[in-house]
Amino acid sequence: METVTMLTLLLGSGILSGDAMSGMSIEQLDPIVLEQQLSSELKTKIESAFSSYDLNSDSSYQKFLDTTHFFNDRSYTPSDLESIHSDFTFNNARKFKLRKEAGEQFADMARHFWSAFNKKKKISITSTFRSYDFQKKMNGSCHAHHCAEAGSSEHQAGLAIDLGVNGRRLDSASFEWMRNNAHKRGFHNTYQKGVEIDGKMVEPWHWRYLGVKLATELYEKKMSFAEWYYQQK
Repeated sequence: METVTMLTLLLGSGILSGDAMSGMSIEQLDPIVLEQQLSSELKTKIESAFSSYDLNSDSSYQKFLDTTHFFNDRSYTPSDLESIHSDFTFNNARKFKLRKEAGEQFADMARHFWSAFNKKKKISITSTFRSYDFQKKMNGSCHAHHCAEAGSSEHQAGLAIDLGVNGRRLDSASFEWMRNNAHKRGFHNTYQKGVEIDGKMVEPWHWRYLGVKLATELYEKKMSFAEWYYQQK
């Protein structure tokens, strides 16, 4: 987008005030000088104005995390963690915690999963919320392509769940059901395209809550979260 056009939009929307331009007309602003004058805070406001998702705030459901993107507060703990309440999981769901909305959506998904397989299969939960300290201990015995560095784990966000079926690994039929239905409850298989794209080995058991809107967008575009994120840059 040309500088003049962008400035016109920003001024018209109120994102950029006339005072910020120090009395200069739009036509007089040199693009290079303008780039130097825009503060990092102002850049953040501009990026937010052109994005429908909050990818940066620690508490956002769409917070992006990978090997170079960490929580702003490395030891972040969600304030709305709750035990999962579901009678449709293979093991005791109440032993595991997710953020409130993610847990409620997961419980609904577990019920539909059980029904879809004629009440013969139940999702079993392996891992949900993991604290910064817990993740740090894991890092000592786990390869970086398998375990996120402490401060960058989706489990620390209280939005990720590792799962299987009936106490075993996720079988192909169960995975296909998840792949085609999880987005309806806001869940997405984060690590599906390998290290070069997602930064991690393929993990069919790892599902991250992003909210229905973004999870559905990724499903329809057949993209992983990381693949989509870096296309926005």
